[in-house]
Amino acid sequence: MASAKTIHTSMSVSAKLLLHDGSAGCDATEYRRTIGSLQYLSLTHPNLGFAVNRLAQFMHKPSVTHWQHVKCLLRYIKQTIHFGLLLRRQSNPVLRGFSDADWGGDLDDRKSTTAYIIFLGDNPIS
Repeated sequence: MASAKTIHTSMSVSAKLLLHDGSAGCDATEYRRTIGSLQYLSLTHPNLGFAVNRLAQFMHKPSVTHWQHVKCLLRYIKQTIHFGLLLRRQSNPVLRGFSDADWGGDLDDRKSTTAYIIFLGDNPIS
């Protein structure tokens, strides 16, 4: 992946990932190893959180389609590896939180996907 072209999004917004998508299976050991590394990386790169979590849902039976999405995520990481969060000091920070959900958006089991972000002043902290 060192010579792969970079991309600007971590995951395709139009592609719907399914557990049984009709494509062949891939090397589950390599998939799990890569996703595990990406989970560790997402602790310091919150922009990867959603994509890594979504791809981790297929660790028990990954397909070629899932592996292609992992490779796209790796191409995105190559583009954004030097990104970071700038935390600024503030005199009277206010704690604010926001959340969102897509009710029943998972096409396999109709579970909802939720997300949240917590700010301390203007700084995202969780």
